[in-house]
Amino acid sequence: MFVTRRVFVAAGLSMAIASHCLADEPSSSGTGFAVTTDGWILTNAHVVQDCGRIEVKGKGDAADPRIDGINDLAVVKIAAGEPLKPLAFRKSPTRLGEDIVAVGYPLAALLADSVKITTGNVNALAGIRNDTRYIQISTPIQPGNSGGPVVDRNGYLVGITSATLSKKTADEIGITAQNVNFAIRASVAELFMQSQSLVDQAADTTENPTALSTADLADRVTPSVFQILCYPKPDARVAITPESPNSIQTQPPASSVNLPADNAATDDASLEVPRARSGFVRHPKGIAPIRSAADGDAKTIGQAPNGSPVEVTELLGDWYRVVVGGSSGYMHYSWVRVNEFEEPAGDGRFVQVKSFRTLEDARSFIKASSVPLAAHLAANGWIAVTLHDVYGEQEAKDLSNALKTHGLIAKDAMVTFGNTYVRKVCCD
Repeated sequence: MFVTRRVFVAAGLSMAIASHCLADEPSSSGTGFAVTTDGWILTNAHVVQDCGRIEVKGKGDAADPRIDGINDLAVVKIAAGEPLKPLAFRKSPTRLGEDIVAVGYPLAALLADSVKITTGNVNALAGIRNDTRYIQISTPIQPGNSGGPVVDRNGYLVGITSATLSKKTADEIGITAQNVNFAIRASVAELFMQSQSLVDQAADTTENPTALSTADLADRVTPSVFQILCYPKPDARVAITPESPNSIQTQPPASSVNLPADNAATDDASLEVPRARSGFVRHPKGIAPIRSAADGDAKTIGQAPNGSPVEVTELLGDWYRVVVGGSSGYMHYSWVRVNEFEEPAGDGRFVQVKSFRTLEDARSFIKASSVPLAAHLAANGWIAVTLHDVYGEQEAKDLSNALKTHGLIAKDAMVTFGNTYVRKVCCD
């Protein structure tokens, strides 16, 4: 039985698009929460993907959506009249059985349209088929909870509500599985934010806070949580309910700039990825953690500042097993600039516009663009398309925002060091 293919996203969206839906009526809704003081809000990709307009209720329209379809994550930006209250990301590992609280706007069109909270426990430290990007939770989840925070009893973020088992799964296995829901780990969201040059609020580890009552948690967390409304594009006609990217999508869509993925097979020598053996730390925060295992939730056993020499001893998916300063541990592959790669190793930033499965597709995109672009072989075998030049950090951000505002590059384009770029393959 293909049970894993029947996971229903989110805890979904609270309203389906109808063929008679008016342009000024939301087609669906979900939840998001503040992750920076200056207006960035984190949610699920499927909450904001393909929206004609995104509204953060009570805060106005959101702009600059940046989407990681493969991990079902997205951030959007609002013009905050006053600083937002970002939730703090918990850095310590999630514990099996610990108490958690989910916050969101489920069934807002049917029930009260106010924020709601539900309590539960961490049931498992992995999702479907042992997917370690997820935790399994017993916290009741309804349509509209998608993208909402899952916090511990201190109010620190441990996950983002994402999916629940569908009725079709129950029909296939012959039983109704109760409270089998899934949340994306906060550590996965942290890596996504780093890829977008956004810095999360870290939990204060100098304190030993007392566990809060549910009512006190509500007072602390709910000011950071917002309902997100998705308005259809003018030509929207038919509803398509997305399925969990975790259960059926093994490759990111061609429009995604958020990698990694499996290596693409090729006979072209220019598209061969050399084995990573050495390099140096290059992290957006200026210092990279060294983990005890190839897992974003693993214990931090050390730290290495940018420029620290790195010996790569093993490749484990998105992680390198490394030796840094005599210490052995694990680093995410985007934190290491590999010496075997041929791209410039300076401090310049790239503006990555899109990524493609093949060089042919990338060349076609570049040829049709009104903006000068280049293509780079990425460490996972995909082709990353960027602006033609390399820029200083602020210059890259300003240029990227200006081009997005005028519709010249994709809204989910991102500023990056280009640590995962192997060599330039097009176009001079």
